[in-house]
Amino acid sequence: MSLFSYSIFNAVAEQKSFLKAAEVLNLTPSAISHSITKLENQLGVALFIRDRTGMQLTFEGQNLLPYVRAVLNCEERLKQEAAHINGLEKGVVRIGTYSSICINWIPDIVKSFRQLFPHIQIIIFQGGYEDVTGWIKTGAVDLGFISLPAEENLAVTPLSKDPLLCVTPKDFRPEHPDYVTVDEIKDMSFILQRDDYNKDTKALLLKYNLSVHSQFYSIDDQSIVAMVESGLGIAILPELVLQKNHSDVGIYRFKPDEHRLIGLAYLKKQYLSPAALKIFDHILAYVEKEGLNKL
Repeated sequence: MSLFSYSIFNAVAEQKSFLKAAEVLNLTPSAISHSITKLENQLGVALFIRDRTGMQLTFEGQNLLPYVRAVLNCEERLKQEAAHINGLEKGVVRIGTYSSICINWIPDIVKSFRQLFPHIQIIIFQGGYEDVTGWIKTGAVDLGFISLPAEENLAVTPLSKDPLLCVTPKDFRPEHPDYVTVDEIKDMSFILQRDDYNKDTKALLLKYNLSVHSQFYSIDDQSIVAMVESGLGIAILPELVLQKNHSDVGIYRFKPDEHRLIGLAYLKKQYLSPAALKIFDHILAYVEKEGLNKL
């Protein structure tokens, strides 16, 4: 078994397609198929099954993927360390993030980092809370932005406190002009995210033992705001989500203050490559410079 066959296995797992994996690796689909078949024969297990959505990992493939990625990550760290010894700054860093961070922080972070280290490639994976956590645990990404608290097997560096805000239709009139209380909204209909309705919103609802009344679920933050604007209910969203939103809605802080804690998570800091350590330090410096670390 070779590192190249592991790279092909990882690419197919990420792309869920022989054709797309072939495009990423600049190979033919038949070469991809041949390599996977050979690897399956060597390991003695089936790694993929084909369904209507493409190539999906088998149970055995899911179990083996983190070990394959660990081997590939070790190879990448070896290359980066050799480049570092020779006075070069090279490498690849993969970062997992959710949409609000991707929209508001990532462009500036990547742009300023590239000015300092133009030969370090940054790959961004965007998904939900559970996606990012899963990517970190399986080695798909080196670092990931998450909401605290983190799972026990993840290390995390707290970055910023992001207020949770109540988003209402424009005609909603709170008892106080500048804020709302939980009691004011406890009997209202909520518009929630479909994926377990957002870790932060769920935590707030559980904290105050609020029953959820909702007929509408959405898959992303902007759709939620659009539904609120149409008068279909209210929503609880982080301030960062609403920074670049220009919808005609009411936005109110809670009293007492409610917030989420944003952190940068990873498996273990000693496992991070030289390139990953540089972007790690750069992210902390960015948060400090922009005054975002209000912990």
